[in-house]
Amino acid sequence: MTTENAVVVVTRPAPDHSRLIRSLGEIGRAAIHNPGFRFESEPAERLQRRLKELADFDLAIVTSPMAARLIAAHSTPAMIGNVRFIAPGRGTASILEAAGLPAAWPEVGGTSEHILAMPVLESMVPGRIAIVGAPGGRTLLAREFSRRGSEVVAIHLYRRIAVPPNPALLEALGSGADLVVLISSRQAFETILEGLPHELRESWLASSFVVSSARMANLCRDAGARRISIAAGAADQPMLSAALQDGEY
Repeated sequence: MTTENAVVVVTRPAPDHSRLIRSLGEIGRAAIHNPGFRFESEPAERLQRRLKELADFDLAIVTSPMAARLIAAHSTPAMIGNVRFIAPGRGTASILEAAGLPAAWPEVGGTSEHILAMPVLESMVPGRIAIVGAPGGRTLLAREFSRRGSEVVAIHLYRRIAVPPNPALLEALGSGADLVVLISSRQAFETILEGLPHELRESWLASSFVVSSARMANLCRDAGARRISIAAGAADQPMLSAALQDGEY
């Protein structure tokens, strides 16, 4: 069960962790920021070339705020052409819209499952779809859209670079602290687990995990986690609400 003494571990990479950390601080909850990786943009010339390719697609699914920031900073509506944008949530969409690039997003959720269930995509005539982000993410989207008959191309604007665990997390695990871990990324979960010293991995897996989908719950369970709660979506508010609720995981 969650307790007021539980420490919440936020795994979103910077700068996208800041709202969660601030919200936890405002209600007096202890928090540790422990991302599995940081972001590194592709070199400028390669980035420009890949952004220009977007004009050749019918639809671009922008998978993260980082991808949206790079599109907004390094392209224009004229460069992008008539491609339609889909974002996982309002926050990512707002970054694109501020640059004059309207985007749709799921009414609830923010996971790949929520994107796939959007009515505008369920009725879409197969075409060329770009999945814009970093290597290794959103494989469910690529697989499902290919099954529906679309031509799917991954356009990588940045890379994930693994970072070592936060010393504060290592100390908390070593002391047996009660941890509630927010996980909305397969890459984050796997990278953090692999980066921990072997003697602390059992303590990590004994934490309470708040995940963004049943698919993520299965991933954590297969790795050995047992206390798992599924939030209503991947956005900050549903993840935070699930982390602070009382109940069995």
